[in-house]
Amino acid sequence: MTNHENSGSEASGSAPGTSGSDAIAELLRLAGPRPAVPPHVQQRVYDAVQAEWHSTLRQRRRLRWGLPVALAATILLVVTLTSRAPEVRITPIATVALVEDDAGTLAGGLSLGDDIYPGDRVTTGKSGLALAVNNGLSLRLAAGTTATFDSMEELTLRSGRIYADTGQSVYDNRSITVHTSVGSARDMGTRFAVVYVDGDMSVAVREGRVDVSHSLGSYTAEAGEVLRLQPGEDIVVDKITIHDSSWDWAAALAPAFDIENRSLLDFLKWAARETGKELIFESDAARFAAMGIRPRGSIAGFTPVEAIGSVLATTSLEYRVDAQQIVISDPAR
Repeated sequence: MTNHENSGSEASGSAPGTSGSDAIAELLRLAGPRPAVPPHVQQRVYDAVQAEWHSTLRQRRRLRWGLPVALAATILLVVTLTSRAPEVRITPIATVALVEDDAGTLAGGLSLGDDIYPGDRVTTGKSGLALAVNNGLSLRLAAGTTATFDSMEELTLRSGRIYADTGQSVYDNRSITVHTSVGSARDMGTRFAVVYVDGDMSVAVREGRVDVSHSLGSYTAEAGEVLRLQPGEDIVVDKITIHDSSWDWAAALAPAFDIENRSLLDFLKWAARETGKELIFESDAARFAAMGIRPRGSIAGFTPVEAIGSVLATTSLEYRVDAQQIVISDPAR
């Protein structure tokens, strides 16, 4: 038994108590000296180890930065796909509120209810029109007028006549400047008209005042004045009454007064203002009656004076209109 056990130990190449490292060393000794590794082989091994090491570093960097970069790219893509350029909307500055004599389409293709935008050039042709400006201003262009609307506050009159009405109250946002090649007129809460024909300009003020400027200076025109301007000439000032017949064209283009749910007195005040005439009641009874009457229907298509006759025909009141006054009476009292 003992011989067999010793024989097995020798066959295994290790003596009793010999470690694995000693056994390997013994085998290397028995194998003899190894040949030296050629230098070119050593260089290839070195290059391979260096390449592997750099590859490992790159993988670590990708793992470290790859997720944030990918996340940022995804966010950028989502923003790009979901973001849209802001919409640019051009807001109209006025609307055609009335066309003279119900003439339909005007020169330039405009019709009742059409919008006017900044930069639009309006030509009235044979029919005048009224514009309701979005800031509450009322503009009226006579027949044969051409104007360019630069903005809600400015326009350039190429030829013809323009009437502006800022309303019964003065608001800072209801202002208009009318330019011509001769000069400019800026209202200060007024009713006024600008005429520009054959290079000559005139500014007539019905109510309030207007600042007028041209190459030789400036002037503030008051109610009841007409300023006449010519290139290279001093301003000439004349007088005009509030009810002068030269305002009739503007009154004819007055947008219809909405009489529904308004008193007869409100309507008569509107008619007096548009015609420039003084409203007079011959008795308190006539005034009280006008305060209590509520007309119905529509006066569209009537001038202010024509509308007076149409509305009062449905009441017991009587009226007369002369050059300066609208007189209301109540024959029943």
